Amino acid sequence: MFGLLPKNLQFFDCFEKAAKNAVRTAELLAESSKADRPRRQELAVEIREAEHFGDRTTHETLNRLERTYITPIDRDDIHRLISKIDDVVDMIDAVAQRMIFYKIDEVSPEFQNQCAVLVKAASAMNDAVCGLRFIKQRRGHNGVRIEQYIIAVHQHEEEADAIHHQFLGRLFECGLDAFQVIKWKELYELVEQATDFCDDVACIVHGIVLKNV
Repeated sequence: MFGLLPKNLQFFDCFEKAAKNAVRTAELLAESSKADRPRRQELAVEIREAEHFGDRTTHETLNRLERTYITPIDRDDIHRLISKIDDVVDMIDAVAQRMIFYKIDEVSPEFQNQCAVLVKAASAMNDAVCGLRFIKQRRGHNGVRIEQYIIAVHQHEEEADAIHHQFLGRLFECGLDAFQVIKWKELYELVEQATDFCDDVACIVHGIVLKNV
């Protein structure tokens, strides 16, 4: 039987569950960037578990979408939003697993800063996503306008870009051997991509807001 209007609120539950999981995953990566190798391995396991949780949440959302006739927002937007949030977590998991595979020991303060910026971007993304439940008021649960969260995500993405560009400018001048250069170039780019995905989520939220006010 087709889902009816009261059940549509479950889509917002799924969005919020996925976005909060993305924040938690980013926080675990930030902790990993400051941890020793044994602790980093433990955190990589936790991040992989969070990635599996994100996958289950995405599948739950898409399965619900197939069963629901009336949706609270555009069906394509539901698909795009939950899939892009999942991309954030997938990319963070990729960083964590490569850090283990590459046997990373020393982590630069710049990389730690980039991971910290990712946490800020994911947190602002989460606030924007949670604001969709109150889309008609255009304000989140704490009264802040959704657009302010979207702007915050954009600002954090720009901050991550600046860190990434500064790193690339120094990468080939810091005396690392070729293999280390390749490893760190990829790790920085993956964290940067995760931050970009947070920005993509914010853009999707913005589009949903514009369609529904």
